[in-house]
Amino acid sequence: MRNLAVVCLLGFMGMGLYSCEESNNLGSMQFKFTGAKDTLVYQGRTLTLNINVFYLGGEREDVQLSVEGQGTGTNISFSNTTIEVGQTSLMNFTSLVLADTGYFPITLKGTTSTGGSFNREFMLHVAEPINTPPKVILIGAPLFNSTLNDPYTDPGFTAGDEEDGDITAQVIVSGSVNVDSVGIYTISYVVTDSDGLKDSVTRNINVRNTLNYLAGNHNVVTTDLNTLVTRTWITTIAASVSVNNNILIYKISDCFLANATLTYDPVKDSLYLPTQTFTCITPIDTVPHTFTGKGIIIQGSIKRIKLDYTDSHIDTSGTPVILNLRDEYQLF
Repeated sequence: MRNLAVVCLLGFMGMGLYSCEESNNLGSMQFKFTGAKDTLVYQGRTLTLNINVFYLGGEREDVQLSVEGQGTGTNISFSNTTIEVGQTSLMNFTSLVLADTGYFPITLKGTTSTGGSFNREFMLHVAEPINTPPKVILIGAPLFNSTLNDPYTDPGFTAGDEEDGDITAQVIVSGSVNVDSVGIYTISYVVTDSDGLKDSVTRNINVRNTLNYLAGNHNVVTTDLNTLVTRTWITTIAASVSVNNNILIYKISDCFLANATLTYDPVKDSLYLPTQTFTCITPIDTVPHTFTGKGIIIQGSIKRIKLDYTDSHIDTSGTPVILNLRDEYQLF
């Protein structure tokens, strides 16, 4: 804003011969910057600061922006090189992948057409980007239950890295699963990004017999189906560690050392005692006994087994004996 000089008016009133010329009493605009501050930019990245002109006094004018001091490989530009009071110019920092790193003093300069000026100094830090470690993510649970004798198929995994993107193909998988032997097996997954950082996870594979829930100590009631005479005793059942749906009974009937194997058929929902012969100890003899039979698993809060079978043997007097028996097992 320009004003006529006061002396022009006084000269006219005093009848002096003064020429009235337009004069600027405000002077060049005084101003400062806001938004320019110490700044960090990573190689290969960009950063933007909002630069504003803050008016302090004097004639309001446009401000021309310029900058000095950026290092090699880092460019500084403005969205507007000339701005008015109240406007914003975007100060853009663009650093190349191979830009010089370090601390660089930057001078942001502002000038007006009438000689107003203001400099703002700040520090620009150009640094190598921080490498984010890669990440391996398992598909499915970290504990996987696998049925004995069934093929094992890994549920899968993915791997990613902020800098490298999808690196699933670079995952190294180690470890093995013996599906024909009960146990817990560990599979490891390791991935390494382009900068050498690693991530690893593991999955435990629990190979188990489907009938594992029957394993343990059982109370047993044996009934002679011909005489209906009963007796009670205790035995132990174990799930086979190599054949699924097989269990072993470590005593059957009165026959110690029998170790009979039973097989469950889930399609027929039946439990079979294939023909097996044992030389076992009973209260009345020690002779070969042959067992064969069929039963069922009774589901419920307490698991039970009912097994009907025959015990065929020749007693010590040479007489053939066939016993029709029923064993009822209850886990405790």
